[in-house]
Amino acid sequence: MVISQEQLGQELQNAMARQDITAKELAYRLGLKSVSTISMWTRGERQVTEARLYDLCRVLDDWRFRFKVASYIAGIDLLGDNEYQDNVLAQHNRVLKEENERKQVDPIYYDVISRGATDDEQVIMEHDKESFEEIQAEISEWVTGKEQILCKQTI
Repeated sequence: MVISQEQLGQELQNAMARQDITAKELAYRLGLKSVSTISMWTRGERQVTEARLYDLCRVLDDWRFRFKVASYIAGIDLLGDNEYQDNVLAQHNRVLKEENERKQVDPIYYDVISRGATDDEQVIMEHDKESFEEIQAEISEWVTGKEQILCKQTI
């Protein structure tokens, strides 16, 4: 289902709530003279131009809102209500979270490597093995999720 102007307004309101930003602050960041413009957008009473949608995406920095804007502009449903698509997005978000966690561990890992002590070789080998297994599992889950979507769409 393609989203309507009213649904886009609701998504804007939801994104503002998720980012804890008021209509007044958003209007200021966008350089608007009136908060009423934001209110009309959220109620679906005024169409948002593509340039303003880009500005909204940049200011709000909300991934879900960006998907909804892309759906609105392209006229296709990128997120949808399909449970398999939601699962794939959840997996993708989990992968991003784990990647950030790995980035936090990497300085420790590189510190161990730079010492060159043989006692730490086991730690390095275990880290390498765990990282490799995690990446392989993530790739497998991602592929499985994509296959589920493709299978669901062909049925």
